Amino acid sequence: MRSQSFNIDNIYIHSIGVIVSKKEKQGPIGKYFLHYIDDYYYGCKTFEKAQIKMAKTSIVRAIEKSMYSLKDIKVCIAGDLSNQIFSSTSAIKEDYFPYIGIYAACGSGILSLILASIYINSTGVDNALTFTSSHFCVSERQFRYPIEYGALSYDTTTNTVTAAVSIIVNKKPNQIKLTKATVGKVVDILSKNVMGTIMAYAAIDTLKVHLSNNKESIEDYDLIVTGDLGEYGSKTFVEELENENILIKDKHLDCGYIIYDKKTQNTKAGGSGPACVMAVTFTYIINKMIRRKIKRVLVIGTGALHSQISYQQKESIPCIAHAIVLEGNY
Repeated sequence: MRSQSFNIDNIYIHSIGVIVSKKEKQGPIGKYFLHYIDDYYYGCKTFEKAQIKMAKTSIVRAIEKSMYSLKDIKVCIAGDLSNQIFSSTSAIKEDYFPYIGIYAACGSGILSLILASIYINSTGVDNALTFTSSHFCVSERQFRYPIEYGALSYDTTTNTVTAAVSIIVNKKPNQIKLTKATVGKVVDILSKNVMGTIMAYAAIDTLKVHLSNNKESIEDYDLIVTGDLGEYGSKTFVEELENENILIKDKHLDCGYIIYDKKTQNTKAGGSGPACVMAVTFTYIINKMIRRKIKRVLVIGTGALHSQISYQQKESIPCIAHAIVLEGNY
């Protein structure tokens, strides 16, 4: 069965709040990150509390830019990598607006935008808030080893991006609009190996279905953005598509591949985490769109749907990829 593609009617990016850590700020596109924290604790006692605080900070910044207040938010859709999406839930537990918690691993941010668009168009509410966050030290403790353990990482390992990104969407015309979406299906190539490479096959499936369902080609887009395939996943993504005569290399950009400098920052295969695709897309890519360097972008958020237990039990890693189209409203 094919993934589902559909049009999005008159939904616009109204405001964006982004905060990263010093490591992302020091990377190749650091100038686009206006707000950052100096250390992973962010004035908190634990890394988990720091992630929650970052999420709250990004929400406050998005609301401040929107000229709205918390009472104007009619629904919030969010997710992250922490167990039971605890970071997202904790960030808004005192705000008392309707909340939908989701999980698509590193693709959660893109899925939240898709669901927010559907929610607004089906219910007629004014404003929807979406957000996601990730934290290097939280993810290391949860999925690998605590950093204090000093475990060595492989060249194929990605570095979880420490960031939080909040976005308010509504029907009020603005510079960037959401026009199409494709909800991906689970793709499991029965592999337990390189995370970026495994997710590449989900991204390939979603891209091909999106183009087929919409009767489009690569040429209909100025840029095809993937979330966090990193160095090895990006190579697989491009090569596998080229094997099917889909030439994408000159139009492909992977957020995980460009957010760090591998040589100077010791980030191995690149960046990952739910905040990776969102932080890069809604700063660096959006900036290009607002300056009219590019107009139409397909953003594919990829996610590895394993758990702590499934990984320890050597199960294969199912993956997902959701896609959304951003267009300049010029």
